Amino acid sequence: MPKILFHFGELSLKGKNRSEFERRMARNIRQVLRPVLVSGGFHREHGRMLAEVRELSDALLAWLALIPGIRNFSIVHEAPLELSEIQRVAAEAVLADHGADVAGRPFRVTARRGNKAFALTSPELNFEVGGYLKARLGLKVCLDAPEIEVHVEIGKRSAYIYTRKIAGIGGLPVGSSGHGMVLFSGGIDSPVAAYAMMKRGMRVSLVHCYNSTINRDFGKIHALARQLSRYQGALTLHCVDLDEFQRHAIALVPAEYRMIIYKRQMIREAVHLAEASGAMALVTGDSLGQVASQTLANIHAIYDASPLPLLSPLIAWDKEEIIALARRIGTFALSLEEYCDICSFLIAKHPETRGKRHTVATLEAELPIDTCRAPVRTVHFHAGEEADG
Repeated sequence: MPKILFHFGELSLKGKNRSEFERRMARNIRQVLRPVLVSGGFHREHGRMLAEVRELSDALLAWLALIPGIRNFSIVHEAPLELSEIQRVAAEAVLADHGADVAGRPFRVTARRGNKAFALTSPELNFEVGGYLKARLGLKVCLDAPEIEVHVEIGKRSAYIYTRKIAGIGGLPVGSSGHGMVLFSGGIDSPVAAYAMMKRGMRVSLVHCYNSTINRDFGKIHALARQLSRYQGALTLHCVDLDEFQRHAIALVPAEYRMIIYKRQMIREAVHLAEASGAMALVTGDSLGQVASQTLANIHAIYDASPLPLLSPLIAWDKEEIIALARRIGTFALSLEEYCDICSFLIAKHPETRGKRHTVATLEAELPIDTCRAPVRTVHFHAGEEADG
């Protein structure tokens, strides 16, 4: 049965906390592999993890490449800890991965002896396995620019041999950097911001604000949340009805300031949910200067509404960068679907781009900021599947 060997990047820098990071990483990988994982087929070793699965698919490999914390992974051939068996399996791996016609192709062997009880050192393994492959398959040694690189890793119980690496997204395992609440519009940016924080190890929940008078269809929002849950394992979506507050804002706030005032109220609602669930920060999809509400002055005026840290992982990204990641994580097409976004009703013909805090305070004094408690609908998702709300 196929075996997958995982490697990690930043986990090696975590010192005494490394074991906790590795436990979280192991749990997250098992979550993804659960439908195909062989019983008892998951093992942790220092710096690597090995999973034995019943079957592989391109879709599964693409999914694994986007699980935060994985630097790279490979489909490996396993050999007993004997030199002759390692040599034999290395030849089989080259033929299986590159075909029978490999004579004359440049190659190198890169060995890592994680198990120091193994008799041969890494340079000695390079020499012995490389010499065998050169004689057996007619390969040509090339250390600088090989077409075929044969990796040999000596583990506790076996040697793992592979010739190809699949790049992962890197980062930290989800859940290792606390819990944050994402202001989730359903556009292109906020799903990417949520994923970017997952990549830094944050477990995220989503807060989507809507107006029940004009929108009761959450199909698009649920689809985006379901897609993001694939990378986190479980995800909570809070849908907050700001119909009442929006009516007051339209009646009492000049058009050019409505977006600023409304976004401040969205932040307050997210803070209430964060405090109730133990989240320690808010997250937005803001990109500096992208739209009127994201000028530096307006960001200052809007973010001031939050007593919690407000993180904006896309703040220096341009739209092309955001779209590229949205395509990769599978949210771009969903974000383009038609949706009745209540923010669009508040956009003035000439919105304020230099919001002033004293003006904001004067306008909010006329609004029912604290008495307008918005109804909340909560839905839970697990590894892409919607659970009961």
